[in-house]
Amino acid sequence: MVDIRAMAAEDIGAILKLASETPEAPHWDRSAYEQIPSPDKEMRASRAAWVATNGRDLLGFTVVHLVAEVCELESIVVAKPAQRKGVGKSLLNAVTEWSLASGAQKLELEVRADNEPAIAFYESAGLIREGLRIGYYRDPQDDAVLMGKRL
Repeated sequence: MVDIRAMAAEDIGAILKLASETPEAPHWDRSAYEQIPSPDKEMRASRAAWVATNGRDLLGFTVVHLVAEVCELESIVVAKPAQRKGVGKSLLNAVTEWSLASGAQKLELEVRADNEPAIAFYESAGLIREGLRIGYYRDPQDDAVLMGKRL
């Protein structure tokens, strides 16, 4: 069973570990996660994060940033053994619910152009390709596909 809940301070160590094991994940430092308020406590926060767990095991996490009426999906990471089991969809549903409750009218993200499984996942969730940012990513260098959908 997958449980989706707001990220807590106790989750940060497991998040950092999962991010370090996932080349596509942003590799932020601990302080970046410590500054994210709980979406349960402050619905109008500009940033929020959720975790997907099964008991004590972290299956995935997501981080969003709300700017005006646009919710930017900054990161969504699912552990390899949990991929293609509905974890990413559950995290994206939490993001969508919070975005709507926070007054967002659009969800946007960038994804590596060579990450076809992620692009297919986002398209299955109703996001469409809206553009391309040449050379957006580093280490390794890659273009970013801009994707979005109206909420």
